[in-house]
Amino acid sequence: MVTVELIVKNCRLVQNNRILNADIIINDGKVKQIKKSGSGVKADRFIDAEENLVIPGCIDPHIHSREPHGPNTPANQEDFSSVTRAAAAGGYTTVFDMPVTGHPPTTTLEGFKIKRNLAQKKCFVDYAFYGGAGYGNRHEILPLAMAGVIAFKIFTREIELEDKQWRGVIVGKGGTETFLRIMNEISKTGLPLSIHCEDDRLIEFLTNQLKSKGELIPSAYSKSTPNASEFLEVSRSIKLARTTGTKIIIAHLSTAEAASLVKKAKRDGLPVYAETCPHHLLLTDRDVVEKLGPYGKIYPPLRSEQDLEALWVALNNGVIDFLANDHAPHSKESKETGWKNIFEASFGVPGLETALPLMLTQVNQGKLDIFRLVNIMSRKPAVVFGINGRKGGLSVGMDADFVIVDLKREDVLRKENMYTRSSANIFDGYRVKGLPILTAVRGEIIMQNGEVVGKAGYGKYVSMG
Repeated sequence: MVTVELIVKNCRLVQNNRILNADIIINDGKVKQIKKSGSGVKADRFIDAEENLVIPGCIDPHIHSREPHGPNTPANQEDFSSVTRAAAAGGYTTVFDMPVTGHPPTTTLEGFKIKRNLAQKKCFVDYAFYGGAGYGNRHEILPLAMAGVIAFKIFTREIELEDKQWRGVIVGKGGTETFLRIMNEISKTGLPLSIHCEDDRLIEFLTNQLKSKGELIPSAYSKSTPNASEFLEVSRSIKLARTTGTKIIIAHLSTAEAASLVKKAKRDGLPVYAETCPHHLLLTDRDVVEKLGPYGKIYPPLRSEQDLEALWVALNNGVIDFLANDHAPHSKESKETGWKNIFEASFGVPGLETALPLMLTQVNQGKLDIFRLVNIMSRKPAVVFGINGRKGGLSVGMDADFVIVDLKREDVLRKENMYTRSSANIFDGYRVKGLPILTAVRGEIIMQNGEVVGKAGYGKYVSMG
C-alpha cells in the first residue's frame, strides 16, 4: 500500500451543497483523494478534524497590506507579515492586495516587481496583487497583466491629484471618455476591473456644505456620502461594461439602490459582479452615532437598517457574489482625531480576523447557511478571479487549502488578541459562536487553535489561469 503525506480524518466536509463524512488524502500540497471516513489509507501525518466542519480556505479579494512602506510611513504600520498572519488566524488561505496603499503603488511594472520581491519573503498565506488602472498609466495596463496581476482597480474620481501615485488608479478629469478608454484596454487582458463607485463631485459639494456649517461630528460623514453617490457611479460603470464587455466588480457595495442595479445587470447577462463587507451586513449608521464614532468611518460609510437588510437579501439571492473585508488597518491616533473633525479621520477598519467568526455566528443564527458561506468566502471569489481550478474548493487536484471550523465554540473578539497591527477593531467585544480552529495552506498547518504556526515566505503568488 502506498503511503501518502497527509490525511485529514474524521471530517464533515462541506462540498457541493452537501456535507460528507470523509477523509481528505493529500500529496504534494494537493487533494489526491476524498474517501469515506475510516478509509484505512496509510499516511506520514494525520490531522484529526474530530467531526468538525472542514471548508475550503477562505479567499479575501480586497485587502490593504500597506507595503511597500514609504519614507513617511508611521511606525508599526501593517506589512505583509502582519497582514498574512492575520489572514491565517482568520481562516484565510489566499488574499489579494490593492494597488495604492504602498509606496511605490502597483501602478507600474516596476512597482509590481518591488512589491512582489518584498512579499515573497514575508507572506504566510498565498497572495496576489491588483494593478492600478487610471488616466496616468493606461500604457502600463498590458505589461501589468502580462506580469501577473490578478485584476485591476480604479476609483471613479474625476479630478487631477497632485499626488502622482493616484494618477494610476483614478478616472481623472477626462471623465467618462477616459473611463471608457481604460475599460477598453482592460477588456483586452480578460482580467476583472474592481471599481470603487462614488461620485466625488457630489461628495465634495456636500462635505464643503457641512464644513461651512461647522458640522464636524462623526455622523456628518454619512451625510457627506449619500446613497446617491454610489448609485450614480454604479450605474455609469455598468453602462460602460455593457459597451466594452469588461468584467467588472462593484467593490464594497453598500446600498439597496446599487444592489438593484447589479441585479438588473445580471439579468441582462452582463459580466457584472459585486462584493460586500461584513461591516455593511452587521452595522449601520446608528452604530456610528451610538458607539463607534470615528472608528466607524468606512469608505463607503455604514448605511441604514433598510440598506443592511437589502444587502442580506442580495447576498442570499446571489446578486452579491462574494464577501470581502476591505481590510484597512489604521492607528488609534489616525482614528481618534475624528472626534474633533470627522473629515480628518482615516477611512477603514481591519477585518481579516473577525469576518469568518462573524459569518459563522450568522450561520448559527439561521441568517446564512453554511453552503452560502462557502460560496461567498471561497468558491465564488475563485471563479470570478479565474483561479477556481486551484483554489476555492476541495476537489481532487486542487490545492489543499482548508479550514477546520468548530461551529459550537464560542469566544469574544478582542483586539489585543489579534495579529493585525491596527487597533481600530469595530467588532471588539462582540460575542461569536463558530470559530476557525485550524488553517492549512497547500497541506501545511499555518494556524492552530488561534496561534499562527506557519513560516514567513511560505505563501506563494497566485495568478489567473
